[in-house]
Amino acid sequence: MANRQFSAQSSGGGFNIIPALIFGVLFLVGMFYLARFVFNILYYLSPVLLIITLFIDHKVVVNYGKWIMQMMGKNPLLGVGLTLITIVAFPVVSLFLFGKAMLKKKVKEMTAQFGQPMQEQEADFTEYEEVTPVDEPLVELPPPPVREKPKQRRGGRNEYEDLFD
Repeated sequence: MANRQFSAQSSGGGFNIIPALIFGVLFLVGMFYLARFVFNILYYLSPVLLIITLFIDHKVVVNYGKWIMQMMGKNPLLGVGLTLITIVAFPVVSLFLFGKAMLKKKVKEMTAQFGQPMQEQEADFTEYEEVTPVDEPLVELPPPPVREKPKQRRGGRNEYEDLFD
């Protein structure tokens, strides 16, 4: 019994590593092609998204350009790297800028719909009436029940301590 050899088939696990590896590789390849497909669609839509972003809120694109220029001034290597990433990942950057413009537009709409933000509102005080405390208690409570001490058993121990024996 001590000399028993274990293999993938005799261990009883029923798990074979080769099909798992094949399915894992197929899953990763499928995810790669799906990401490539989405990126290709985004590649063709990115100029349209950028133009729509400029119409919605041109400050988003301008501020992004200013931010990259500030990075060029502070850290030229980082600024060049961000510029290269912006060029290579142009579809993702245009989608990001479009999302940011849409978010800013929605915030402006919600602010217009529900009024000014809390910092800009005038302080409206709520009317209230001061209540004076009453000297007599409102409810008569019965006295609390008296608890009995637990029964002592062998050697000064109670039933609760016996649970741990």
